[in-house]
Amino acid sequence: MRNSAVSEMKLSIWDRLNEIKVGPLQLPWFALLSVVIVIAVYTETVPVDMLGGFGVIITLGWLLGKIGNVIPGLNKFGGSTILSMLVPAFLVLYGLLPDNSIEAVTMLMSEANFLDLYVFSLVTGSILGMNRQVLVQGFARMMIPMFVGMVLAMLIPAVIGQLIGLGFEDTLFNIVTPSLAGGIGGGVLPLALGYSQIQGVEYGEMVATLAPASILSNFFSIAGAAIVSSLGDKQPALTGNGVLVKQGKDMDFSATKDKPQAISYQTIGIGLFLLVAVYIFGNLVQGMIGLPAAVIVIFTSTLLKYFQILPASIEEGAKQLNSFISVNFTAPLMVGLGIIYLDLGSVFEILTWQYLVVVIAVVVVLGLTGFILSKYLNMYPVEASILSLNQSAMGGTGNVAILATSKRETLMPFAQVATRIGGAITISLMITLMKLFG
Repeated sequence: MRNSAVSEMKLSIWDRLNEIKVGPLQLPWFALLSVVIVIAVYTETVPVDMLGGFGVIITLGWLLGKIGNVIPGLNKFGGSTILSMLVPAFLVLYGLLPDNSIEAVTMLMSEANFLDLYVFSLVTGSILGMNRQVLVQGFARMMIPMFVGMVLAMLIPAVIGQLIGLGFEDTLFNIVTPSLAGGIGGGVLPLALGYSQIQGVEYGEMVATLAPASILSNFFSIAGAAIVSSLGDKQPALTGNGVLVKQGKDMDFSATKDKPQAISYQTIGIGLFLLVAVYIFGNLVQGMIGLPAAVIVIFTSTLLKYFQILPASIEEGAKQLNSFISVNFTAPLMVGLGIIYLDLGSVFEILTWQYLVVVIAVVVVLGLTGFILSKYLNMYPVEASILSLNQSAMGGTGNVAILATSKRETLMPFAQVATRIGGAITISLMITLMKLFG
């Protein structure tokens, strides 16, 4: 009897552990498989290739994502995203993650372009999964809060900077502008190049001056999106749960009227092939006209959807690929971003309370602009505010983090436009102003 009771207790514990999932995997099996990867990490034997990089980011991502989702309070404010980005960044800062693992993650994220796979799958899947009317209405209406937010987010924080002793011009050019430039690669780097040529300052020095503003604005935009999203949870009338434009009497803005189709390996394969074709097309055209490939992919996908060129089976493939990647790889991707792009050292070096006040002011102005103007543009306030916050995102990485935190991944096409187009306009305008007025 005693042995039977012990066996039942052990079975009960095992069953309870199996009910806990880390990512999509039961806890005991996750722990068993993770041991192999952890040993490889700290013996510095992780292969510096795509699979080695996946081993590092999936292990950390699924674990930190689970922890962030169960911590009371934090789980209401994007805990999964925040922990998945910050913890790896601190591991890198304090030398707790071996160089071998960092090299593997760098290879996956930068050389193998896993970030592009994630972002472009969300872009194509979101666009092709939308109703064509909401697509056109959304792009048309988002331009007003984007431009109004850009102007206000430049002027108000710059005035605040003047009042707290940073100076109007220094605040405007060196803190506000990089916050709105659209990230590091497509924003801060070309902005720093223009500034350095005009001012005669070393390019590397200028990058170091501008980059922290982009990193901090991205972080506060993530926090802002979490706060706005929680407001939508408390007041459902303010949110469309991922739909930007409110439904009119004569319009149906639901994603689709069709019944959800069963998941199919062949359908996901179709979506992958479409993604590859559209991505390569975007890069080809980029070399001809100079627009970023991301913008070209957005416009191409929009035209395919608007003119209903693709059969339903191909559109379904894009949607299923989008779902597969976002469900399994969002938290791991955050880990990769934290390891490669979130340089906490440079942030801490330049951090003052005045600097923080200005960056927070940029984010608050953007969020409030979208929220307030939504009333006059027939948009849901929560979605409009979250979309506006993407103007201070750190490129595609920031878009992913902001939308994942607020669970509004369907806004990815609009978010990319807000970041890419808004950033390009900001850079061009501010470099021109610096040339004109010195």
